[in-house]
Amino acid sequence: MKILVLGLNYAPEKIGISVYTSGMAEKLSEIGHDVKVVVGNPYCPSWKIHEGYKMWKGSCKNENCVNVRRVVHYIPKNPTGVKRVMHHIRFAVTSFFPVMFRALFWRPDIVFTVAPSLMSSPNAWLAAKLAGGKSWLHVQDFEVEASFATGLLNNGIIAEKISLALERKIFSLFDKVSSISPQMCKKLLEKGVAQSKIYEFRNWSDVDVIRPMTMPSPYRKEWGITTPHVALYSGNIANKQGIEIIVEVARILGSGPIKGDSPCGDDVIHW
Repeated sequence: MKILVLGLNYAPEKIGISVYTSGMAEKLSEIGHDVKVVVGNPYCPSWKIHEGYKMWKGSCKNENCVNVRRVVHYIPKNPTGVKRVMHHIRFAVTSFFPVMFRALFWRPDIVFTVAPSLMSSPNAWLAAKLAGGKSWLHVQDFEVEASFATGLLNNGIIAEKISLALERKIFSLFDKVSSISPQMCKKLLEKGVAQSKIYEFRNWSDVDVIRPMTMPSPYRKEWGITTPHVALYSGNIANKQGIEIIVEVARILGSGPIKGDSPCGDDVIHW
């Protein structure tokens, strides 16, 4: 199949959504699909253009058997809420014509877009319509709710309601809407997405490949870990993640073992 991917973040960024988007595109190419992507210039995690790229210059070349079209976009040095909005709007604008060009002249079977950035996702929907293909929105993050909940955007209840209504409308446009966990798929259902359109598309670690070491890990000694279990937060550290909950978890776990029931009915001790 011909698959067109639209996403703000892509390799060589080494954290967050870019890892999943680039890994997916490269794997699809590896198994025989024809893949093109339209993405932004790399800037994560420092909010600074990566070495070897220029702020106001795009590019188009093959990277690991994937045709990668990079477009210019605004990268704020101090990413406040308003500046983040401008960052996403700029990408939506500059990605429009490259996506439409590929839709009209390449005719992809599927146009796949990743949220964030939700603002550019209508480009993918329109491209799929023009190409006569299917549209697929993959939700990595409910960015509208997260932005208001963490205070990145705080323009009142009316602005929040309008933003959430637009989000629901965008979700309703796509042939398929996926997310990364059962809980997030349930959230899609709550936002009005038809059950028949929702697909759980996990991009977690492959536990058949990545396993705990059979011998004591040298990291235990290096980090001075003497307890039998370790609680690990893996992910981005930023305002939008709301990781202050980790501090509360540490307080609860620090008080001693917590007994609960496992899904299999056996008692389990969480430390």
